[in-house]
Amino acid sequence: IVWEYDQEYIRTLSSLTVDEWQWAVFVRDGQILRVFDAGKYSLTTANFPFLTKIYEKVLGYKENVFKAKVIFISKKQFQGKWGVRTMCKVAQNYEAPIPLMGNGEFTYRVSDPETFITQMIGGGKSFNTGSVSMFMKSFINEQIGQQLGRQYYMDVFGNLDGASLLTKMNIEEDFRNRGLELLALKINNVSTEEAYQKDIYEVQRLRTDVGAQYKQFEVMEKMADAIGDSSGGAAFGTGMMLFPQMMQQLNQQAMQGNVQQQPKVLCPYCGNPNDYPYKFCGNCGKPSPQMQQQQPPAPAAAPKSFKNCPYCGEDLSGLPKTPKFCPYCAEQLS
Repeated sequence: IVWEYDQEYIRTLSSLTVDEWQWAVFVRDGQILRVFDAGKYSLTTANFPFLTKIYEKVLGYKENVFKAKVIFISKKQFQGKWGVRTMCKVAQNYEAPIPLMGNGEFTYRVSDPETFITQMIGGGKSFNTGSVSMFMKSFINEQIGQQLGRQYYMDVFGNLDGASLLTKMNIEEDFRNRGLELLALKINNVSTEEAYQKDIYEVQRLRTDVGAQYKQFEVMEKMADAIGDSSGGAAFGTGMMLFPQMMQQLNQQAMQGNVQQQPKVLCPYCGNPNDYPYKFCGNCGKPSPQMQQQQPPAPAAAPKSFKNCPYCGEDLSGLPKTPKFCPYCAEQLS
């Protein structure tokens, strides 16, 4: 990640070569003067060997006062692993705190070498890739632990990809403030202690209608076993009083569930909702489209019969049936 040139006495006009996969940060007189990208450069350090020796003899300095240093920083991507243990809440409307253990991977790189030097390395006299990696692991563990502590355990457990993306978005700014870019963050696994896992399972099961009914049946079975094992009449009497009440509650819950599941259909004439299927609208009284499709077609109208032509008045009673056209005036009769 980072490497410092081991010589501080760099002569002026020394040649500096920077490869494509790195930056070179030039520091002189306690200031970052320039960040060099790939290429070949000449450095100005104010260190002229002949004049420097005269200067040191005259003023009595024991070491070179014209110091400069070059720090190389890699542009490559680096991967690391993280693991945290923190406290979080179980789920929405279930605010009990439980321990969360999680682990995963992350990928990052240096995006701003000057900020990276000032914020991550600082004025340390010695540093290496190992120390920077240890700092990064401690830093990301702290950030991820804080973010996971703000989320619900069931949300993270049920959607690792979504929780990974949310956590990454929340800590990206902290990386940028240190000259780093967080490229990827993945939560591989989350868990809690075994004792809490059983409690979570029971609570989540009871939140469903089927789970609540199942729990009531379990209670009734235990009561029945207790009544069967008891020899006194008090337990039997109590059971006879409680069983009808519990059964009535279960039946009411089942009926409510059926009522809620019954579909509705809108009347095409007035828009009133009716239970499906329906024959006539409860609001306007008009038949449903299904009823209209089932109604038989209207019978054909009987042909008209005339004794006299309504146009010319001629007698037509002698004809076996009324013709389609009058034989006298040719007008249409049917």
